[in-house]
Amino acid sequence: MSEEDDELRWRLEVLKVQLDEGKIKFAEHLWKDTEASLSKVSYGKDGKIDLSTVDARVRSLALSAAAIAQRTQAKEAASLQDITQAYFEFVEKNLGFLVGEPERLGVNIGEFSQIASRTPTFVADFKPQITEFVNILTEFWESTADAAHYHIQDMAGTKAIFGGDLFPSYTQNIASTAGLYIDTIVLTDPFMNTTHVFDHAPDEQRVRFLVKHALNVLQYQNFATSDLPIPIVTFAPFRSSIDEHEADFLRSTGINDGVIHASRLFGREFADRDDLLGFCSTLNTPSDVMGAVVDQSRLLFDTEWTEPFEEQIKRVVETEWSGLTGDAHPGRMIAGQCIGRMGQATDLLMKSRYLSGVPFMDAPTSWNYFNWKLEYNSALSNEDNAHLHMIQGLQRAADTDEEWLGNIPPQALIEMRREGAFEEIRHVLADGVIELSHANPENFFRSTDKIVENIREAFDAHTAELKELRRKKVHFAGHDIGTMIAAGAIDIASIATGVGTFGAASLAVNQLVDVPKLREIPERFRNLKDAHTELRKSPMGLFFDHKPG
Repeated sequence: MSEEDDELRWRLEVLKVQLDEGKIKFAEHLWKDTEASLSKVSYGKDGKIDLSTVDARVRSLALSAAAIAQRTQAKEAASLQDITQAYFEFVEKNLGFLVGEPERLGVNIGEFSQIASRTPTFVADFKPQITEFVNILTEFWESTADAAHYHIQDMAGTKAIFGGDLFPSYTQNIASTAGLYIDTIVLTDPFMNTTHVFDHAPDEQRVRFLVKHALNVLQYQNFATSDLPIPIVTFAPFRSSIDEHEADFLRSTGINDGVIHASRLFGREFADRDDLLGFCSTLNTPSDVMGAVVDQSRLLFDTEWTEPFEEQIKRVVETEWSGLTGDAHPGRMIAGQCIGRMGQATDLLMKSRYLSGVPFMDAPTSWNYFNWKLEYNSALSNEDNAHLHMIQGLQRAADTDEEWLGNIPPQALIEMRREGAFEEIRHVLADGVIELSHANPENFFRSTDKIVENIREAFDAHTAELKELRRKKVHFAGHDIGTMIAAGAIDIASIATGVGTFGAASLAVNQLVDVPKLREIPERFRNLKDAHTELRKSPMGLFFDHKPG
């Protein structure tokens, strides 16, 4: 008896249970044939299902039933919150002591990780632990990734799946931008994305990545572990980082996309990877490369680099490429760049589809390659494209016109969700952007302009409401209470209980005014204070609470 037969019998038993419990329904026009197939299934003399009585229709049904059962069991074994809490507890207990050190030294996370990796005693202390740290995380995700993915797939609301880089930049918290529109941002575990570094790189580089990843990850702890029904941020590894079959499929697809990109770059068709490598192997110098390039707009290493292409090629070969591969050949570097970058874009698109989310990246270079990926062999639905416009527009707005967007504190964003402000903020920000995305799917800059316009109009309206409160000239004991209340200067609760907040002035009021006395302040004053409180706690009030000026 083969393992395949045992597996099939288990699936059939699962199917029987689900049918008996009424968990599987059939369309009326399919039931007659399905019923006929099911009625043929019988048990043999050994008490086991006779597989010769099971036709293809029933086998297919059994496979689906088993998948549903496995999915249900995985989700019941661990909630997404349990998985997230366990992940952060492990990272924090081992590396949480590093939090606050960059600020104490007056450097950023990237600079601090460099300092740590260049400190011999630090490297000596850390390097013996790195392999075990990564192994434990790998084992953790191998056992929980399916459950995490199933929970995310079934999660209500919009989801943005981050990719295009190991992790979001430490210079800006992406939850402060995309989190204003998207329900949940799914981040991948950066430790899992760099297992090749931890396995093969020099100790200094291993320590640098370990420290940088830990500090980056812990920046999102509050977002991921808050007790909101739908998390602002959650973590899950790319399937390709824990599943070798998925990794093989990704490599194959990435190679195909890389060959397509190279064909556009050089203006000639390549049959396959070997054909591309054969051609690129003849390009022995940066000048040779540029002499063969037909479309220079598709030769991109970093959007911030401005030097001539020959110098950029030399720069990549002498640093990243040779350091990673030991190869200093310019042509082969270009082939590797095409395949690697397009593979990265493919991985993000695959994960986004698998988790039912929208691709999200904050690295401009990766964004260009992702758009080329869509151009070559894919397309997004109108709904996904609209979400993509919103996410990218908010990122650009935070980088340019509205820099404060990227600095909204975690607790403030969490408060917006708890107070029910999220939907109104999302509606205000998205006004008109969806129409723009449908009319011109490739014009992301116009979407950014529209979002900035929406923010400024909303801020002007919010400011006008505050000014209206301040214009209510209600004088009491010689004080403009309207102005003071709008500025938050008077605590009506303390006044109502008889604790005067005007000091000597309250005594004068009590002596000169019979009705109302300060402790019997009219309801209209309370309403005025309440109006200010509600305005500050209104959706747009919470949103603009963290805008400077």
